[in-house]
Amino acid sequence: MGYYDKERVRGFLHNQDGIIVNDFGEEVILRGWGMGNWDNPEGFMLGTQSGFGLFEPGKYAPMGRMDRGRSMDQILRETCGTKYAEEFWKRWRRLYLTEEDIALLSRRGYNSVRLPIRAGSFLYEEPGITYNEDSFAMLNDVLDWCETYQVYAVVDFHAATAGQSGIPCDDGVDNGQHLYDDEESMERMFLLMEEFMRRYKDRWIIGAYDCINEPISMTPRREELTPKLVYFYEEMIRRCRKIDQKHLFLLNGTQFSSLTYFFDHEFDPEYHNWGISLHAYEMVVPEVASLASVLRICREQKICLWMGETGGRNEHAWQTTMYEILAEYHAGYNLWCWKTVEGAGCASILNFNVPDEWHLITDYAINGAAKPSYEHAQAIWDSYLECLAVDKCKENTQYHPYLLREGNFEIPAIGYNALPMDSHRGLSDLPNAAGYRLYDRFELVYEKGYHPEPAGFAAPGPIKHPRDHVQLQLGAGEYASYTIREKETYTVSVTYCADKEVKVQAAIQGETLFEGGMPPAGEKVTSDVHPYFAYETAPNTLERFTLGTVTGEGILKIEVLDGCARFGQIVIRKSEK
Repeated sequence: MGYYDKERVRGFLHNQDGIIVNDFGEEVILRGWGMGNWDNPEGFMLGTQSGFGLFEPGKYAPMGRMDRGRSMDQILRETCGTKYAEEFWKRWRRLYLTEEDIALLSRRGYNSVRLPIRAGSFLYEEPGITYNEDSFAMLNDVLDWCETYQVYAVVDFHAATAGQSGIPCDDGVDNGQHLYDDEESMERMFLLMEEFMRRYKDRWIIGAYDCINEPISMTPRREELTPKLVYFYEEMIRRCRKIDQKHLFLLNGTQFSSLTYFFDHEFDPEYHNWGISLHAYEMVVPEVASLASVLRICREQKICLWMGETGGRNEHAWQTTMYEILAEYHAGYNLWCWKTVEGAGCASILNFNVPDEWHLITDYAINGAAKPSYEHAQAIWDSYLECLAVDKCKENTQYHPYLLREGNFEIPAIGYNALPMDSHRGLSDLPNAAGYRLYDRFELVYEKGYHPEPAGFAAPGPIKHPRDHVQLQLGAGEYASYTIREKETYTVSVTYCADKEVKVQAAIQGETLFEGGMPPAGEKVTSDVHPYFAYETAPNTLERFTLGTVTGEGILKIEVLDGCARFGQIVIRKSEK
């Protein structure tokens, strides 16, 4: 299981028949966080607005007020003046992402960071080609920190020249995808990327280039523009390879980096050092079937896969299931987003609070209220900058155990390992009623008293969590396996219900942990509110049974020898020293 180890953060990364390896031939699976808001701010992470409500596919919409870096810059100039705005960005980028951020990310067990950048920060938007040396100096510092703390940096071209996505995160002037229609803008993007190749061709700490974020999203022109995106990728790699023959390229599909069908041929003919960057959030069902099409493409093209953007606030069951499936297929993940304003609504490790008078800026920008004086506005923005330091933020530590599978965490019983194929065995001759992981022949049943909405997993409105109410039923001869990465001593328990005594064998790494009878156990139906999602009920309460104590990581296998039981969770609790 060493593919996450910090000791493997050494040397350039390469695609090797669909697996990412370093210069020493060691497999590396990237797991980490994205540094959104740092060089490419977005309204919902600033404490203003998302801007997504403005955009209807096919209907023109200009950028919103304070929904992206470009409009944030405009508000800065209106409230504080041009000179202040120019200096502000230098301070913002150096205070939002600091050495302590990278050090903390590394200490928490992650081996990579995604660095979303906007083209306008590095290439001035004016006639001619003039690069912003301060931005490159800032990036150089970040790369140095990444080397110091053994963290691969994935440079993410999040906001291309002129806009490539049609949504606020591309920092465009509106909801158009002008990169593909404007020859000058596309050429400027090629030139910018060539400049990155010249400056960083020997920096192995750049694990990959992530190109380009969520292209051609929310538009009826997707079929029309996709061939232009294909051309962009092919020409980009052709030109970049004349300068840099070493770095890995990870290419995004269309429609929020989810449609990948056009990666059906070689995009890097000389070096074959490329792969796919897939985006998926909690709306995607966490099972192999959801990944089948992209996994098949990767297998056919012999290219690697990376889930370059993912997350979901408090979606711990989803995350620990989906990311383990990815690992089994040699794919890593990167969550959005490392640091955000409190209440942004996305997964985040660090949250900061805005200054008390921040509403004076947002009321002016969004609601047309009176503008604070220049001096007053500058003081408010200065106060905002003071909120960004790591020691001023609240750390959300609850994510780490589920993402890393270390410490105290639970694995849904239905979140069993997908591979190898003999790591699980179901014997049912009917598809399960829950409609989840149908190919595995397990009986997955809804808990007592729970009835899903007719639309099932695709119900409109707030995202529902029917899988939180699904139990894994195991009968004689059936078993499932679960990966645990805790390196110290811990206890393994299960929650379950059974009408009669059930005989069970549990083993970890082939060594018997428990073999014997588990007594009959009931199921307590609850009407309590879900601990994370206020609009639905909590799962039923099941009995808990301790299987034993273990030291060191391994794969836990649970098999029913006689009888039948329904399992809710695998519970891991680290032993106190």
